Amino acid sequence: MKKLFFVMPVICALCGAGCAGFSQQPIFTDILGGEAEPIKIVKTVRMETNTIQIYFAGTAEFLSAEIFIPETGETQTCSAEPMDIPDNFTDSDEQSGKADTYTAFALSPTATIGIGVPFVLRGSVSDTKHSVLDFALPFEGANTHPAKLRITEIRPLYSSKPKSEFIEFIVMESGNLSGITITNVGDKQNPHYRFPAAEVSAGETIVYHWRSVEEGIRDETTVKIISGGTQACAAARDFWGPYTSIPKRNANVILIKAGVDGDIQDAILYCTEKECAKRGAAPAWNDEELVREAEAAVASGAWRGGAVLKSAVIAPITASKSLVRDAKTAINKAESWTLRDSKKVTMGKPY
Repeated sequence: MKKLFFVMPVICALCGAGCAGFSQQPIFTDILGGEAEPIKIVKTVRMETNTIQIYFAGTAEFLSAEIFIPETGETQTCSAEPMDIPDNFTDSDEQSGKADTYTAFALSPTATIGIGVPFVLRGSVSDTKHSVLDFALPFEGANTHPAKLRITEIRPLYSSKPKSEFIEFIVMESGNLSGITITNVGDKQNPHYRFPAAEVSAGETIVYHWRSVEEGIRDETTVKIISGGTQACAAARDFWGPYTSIPKRNANVILIKAGVDGDIQDAILYCTEKECAKRGAAPAWNDEELVREAEAAVASGAWRGGAVLKSAVIAPITASKSLVRDAKTAINKAESWTLRDSKKVTMGKPY
């Protein structure tokens, strides 16, 4: 039984790492009850089954949980199972400091949640002094059948509006785009992109436009949606980044992942000739994150040419030129890419 002595709103800032499908929204919780230190949510992990693993700092007793679907207003119950804390567990809430005790539960929906469908996990737990923590955590339905993409052409440098940077893909395996991520490693402002839910078929062409600078543009999440804009591609499915400007990236690693922490599907490493020459006889990435992700691309097999800067595509890339992939080879390395000038750019027409 709850005794309502006072209500104190608390905002739990959940770390995105390990929380696939987590929406960037504030999460409000209420602590009701006694004088004990309130328990805190320190980590959540959404599994491929849409089961949510939720970790608390402190000793928590499960009270209730349900799934709410905002699009329909429907609710469904959850089953709850206590979890052992793994030996390698790390507290993702860096603000709270290390707790003496952690508690974890696995909360599983009792009905299917569609791919990419927004849902809210709502529930309550209490601590040893009967204070109650109510939580509401937003997620999206897991992509159980991700499509597989291959980069076929890329214009990576800033151009004049509305003509902007793009990445062209061909769909290698049918599936859903939900959660597939373009990781733009070299941009310190992190303008990455996460595809919305959209069923695509093998052989279809996808074009991601890095910036949104015109009226009438739309993500073509179904074949019936036709985007406006002078850069929309009649023969491809267009998707648009939410940015109006992004900085120039003269040396970069771009990864295509099946989710933020998912497998690397494809990659390209590139550097302009001018930038490479400026770095001297032994050019280097000069950035720990670029080194790490270049090595990850090689380890995954998505890039076969080596992880050092000299193994990247080195070309006189400009804002009007694109890099295009050789369709005749399945091996992805620097020699698989050639430069096209502005008159030969074929955005939306693979290879």
